[in-house]
Amino acid sequence: MKNLLIVSLILTQSCIAFAQNYCVNDTIIREIQFPITLNDKTEFFYFNDEWIPGAHPGLVEADAIQKAEVKNDEYGNPAIFLTVSPENLAQIKAEARKVWVDLDASCEFPGGNGKLKEWLDENIRIPEGFKGSERVLVKFTVHPDGSISDPTIFRRPSKNEAVNQEALRLVNALPNFRVKYYIPHLKKSFSYYLPITFKEPGRIFIRGEASE
Repeated sequence: MKNLLIVSLILTQSCIAFAQNYCVNDTIIREIQFPITLNDKTEFFYFNDEWIPGAHPGLVEADAIQKAEVKNDEYGNPAIFLTVSPENLAQIKAEARKVWVDLDASCEFPGGNGKLKEWLDENIRIPEGFKGSERVLVKFTVHPDGSISDPTIFRRPSKNEAVNQEALRLVNALPNFRVKYYIPHLKKSFSYYLPITFKEPGRIFIRGEASE
């Protein structure tokens, strides 16, 4: 009875975590799924020592779990290892194939895109004498630990070199991003594209037209 209660508790917590992990487009949910840390703390589920894309404890009855163990997997990720019968394993695999899961790595500025905009507005330094409004697209690399490197101006750089240099300075000053991986053995760096808008101080631009 005690073991069943322990397994049920693990399953409940794991299902909540699973639901949070796959609601990647909702900033509020993302704030829950991302811990306040620089590292990814996703827990991966293994069934009979096998990681199955889309599989989670909710696909099997609690009393079908023969054993539950919490430990790091061979890649150093926090993981929950569940032992089930071969019949239940086949059922889990069949159900997991019905679930569409976006396994691409994702990342965001701590606090979400709204906080990123606030940070850019607070830290941007408009070059002296800048006129009009202009947007520069910066490409950079986000690493598994959330650190950022190799910023470059993507495609069309500004004709004003001071604008290009300020965009690169801003990206180099960014805090570590929060990174989320969904495949335990594929933690790698990936590219991120950030548009940065420069506006002439004291002027408001509406649909490309300036007003005092």
